[in-house]
Amino acid sequence: MTATPVSRRPDPFVWVALLLVGGLLATLSIMRYLAFTTGMLDLGNMSQAIWSATQGQPLIFSDPNVFQVSRLAWHVEVIYFLLAIPYALWPDPRLLLILQAALFVLGALPAYHLALRRTGKVFAARCIALIYLLYPVAQTGVLFDVHGDTLAMPLLMFALNALDRRAWGWYALWIALTLSCKFYVAVTVAGLGVVLYMWEGQRRAGALTIAAGVGYLLLAVLVIRPLFAPAIFGADSAGSATFQTYLNHYFGRFEQVLETLPQRLLTLVVVFGPVLLVAWRGWRWLLPIVPIVGVLFLSSGPGGISDYRYHHYTTTVPFFVMATIAGVQQMQQQRTRRSWRGDLGLTTAIVGLCTVLLVDTPLNPMFWLGVPGMGLDSAQYGITARDREKPAFLAQYVPPHEPMAVSTFLAAHIANRETLYLVRYPDEPRAERLPQVLPRVNYVLADGLFDFFLPLGDNVTAGGIAYDLDAIRQMLAAPDFGLTVAYDGLLLFEREAPRERVLQQQIAPTTGTGGQFLADFGDAIRLHAYDVEQLPDRLRLSVTWEALRPLDETRLVAVSILTPTDPDGYALRLLHLPSYALLPPEQWQPGQPLRETFEVSLPDSLPPGTYTLSVGWHRINAPHALWTDERSLLDGSRIVDITTIDLP
Repeated sequence: MTATPVSRRPDPFVWVALLLVGGLLATLSIMRYLAFTTGMLDLGNMSQAIWSATQGQPLIFSDPNVFQVSRLAWHVEVIYFLLAIPYALWPDPRLLLILQAALFVLGALPAYHLALRRTGKVFAARCIALIYLLYPVAQTGVLFDVHGDTLAMPLLMFALNALDRRAWGWYALWIALTLSCKFYVAVTVAGLGVVLYMWEGQRRAGALTIAAGVGYLLLAVLVIRPLFAPAIFGADSAGSATFQTYLNHYFGRFEQVLETLPQRLLTLVVVFGPVLLVAWRGWRWLLPIVPIVGVLFLSSGPGGISDYRYHHYTTTVPFFVMATIAGVQQMQQQRTRRSWRGDLGLTTAIVGLCTVLLVDTPLNPMFWLGVPGMGLDSAQYGITARDREKPAFLAQYVPPHEPMAVSTFLAAHIANRETLYLVRYPDEPRAERLPQVLPRVNYVLADGLFDFFLPLGDNVTAGGIAYDLDAIRQMLAAPDFGLTVAYDGLLLFEREAPRERVLQQQIAPTTGTGGQFLADFGDAIRLHAYDVEQLPDRLRLSVTWEALRPLDETRLVAVSILTPTDPDGYALRLLHLPSYALLPPEQWQPGQPLRETFEVSLPDSLPPGTYTLSVGWHRINAPHALWTDERSLLDGSRIVDITTIDLP
């Protein structure tokens, strides 16, 4: 490596860029959290594991396979012990999001100084800092929850800068911290050692770096992971069992690789393309990332793991930076016909343009256009009125530290507990693991009005209002649990709940309607009667329905609404749980009246005043069903006003 002595004075340009990018990424990360679109996988798991470290436990979290396990048995994220120190002071997942964004942007400083030292040009150093800060897979990684490899990205940048300065003590420290982020980062570190040994004239440093990478990988795989493997694997086969489980999880469906080959090739273009105009000249620095990119290309792990929008490519970014710096150096030394300034400036512009087009930030026009799953859509950063109600609900009703199973997007907000499972995991068509989970928990929190919906194309969707419906049906039938809270579709079930606290939920055939009715909902359902009984902490609602025709073609849900006279007040939705989960309309017999009686909670946070009670029937599969407004109403129907209620 060659170095040019340069001034160490701070460059305001870099600090302004650092603060702007860091502020933006931290803000967007917190907005996702407040919008309840960060799930148990992965922010909830990471928060739970780090919280466990504050309690003296070795990064324990609740595995989807329904057992408690340490992160040291899977990805070996030792660095989470360091995050546990500030987390003990403020045990909130938002702290982790802020720390990750802050650590990422600090990596621009070593990138800047390394480029300035090697090229001797402030322009080059500023461009390199911007390339680091704006690289698409860097920003998507920071915006996707909290992960060890995202933390490794700036640490690698600090290590490369220390290496260039021959500050061997600092280099060893940064490499050690990098290795602690995730066990397979050791492969990238070993690859760095190969580059140093083969091409950079640093044989001793290269050999030691290779030894550190290979040695730590062996330590993690052969010692640490088996040592913390779940007891169900058995002491004699813990190492092989955890490794086999890991392989099956990430590489168990090779046919998926072939089916998605075009998307994977396009991902490679997104990952490598932005800097290739200059970085190809420094190709040696790209060699350390070949193993991780190759593995991701062949992986069939959950959620389209090879996609650039996840965190897995973040450790490639420091090497793109190094390859770009090396490319500029080569152009300077060889005095090529091409202008290094022009090519580097164009490369920086390409990186910025790719980020504008590919990363979901306010710089992307799609952010503002209401595209599903992007920008201010409720499935991404958009914070709805219901989202603003959820923290107060969780604070009032969810007991701290109790073992729980919970709806996926609520999990990260109550993760500071030893046992926390999901009522339904993303890889399940229904709540298949819930029967195994129930003996391990005392409370279950499901969302009857699951407010995440994302169309994925080809009539495939993620989420939907009925996402937790199977879990709710199981809980209503569970003899050891009772429904004690029902608020705006949020349903809390408690083990061995006292009878007086259990909310009544029943539906049965009835007679004596007298031919009178209050309203028809299209040509499908008739409302005969709607009675309201106001109790100290709840409302008891009794409603008589009649199917006018067979209803097996459309799945429906009835939702009543308490609308305050205050235009700024919150309209509380009352889920008709019996006709939703116990005896849904598709099972009704035309002409047979049914009487459903159910109770809903009135929380302390509900302001006193006069409320209008109304009711409507909604199509569960409608794109806007999560809002239960006019857009999802049963064809030919309307929302019907019933009465007014005065709440003290």
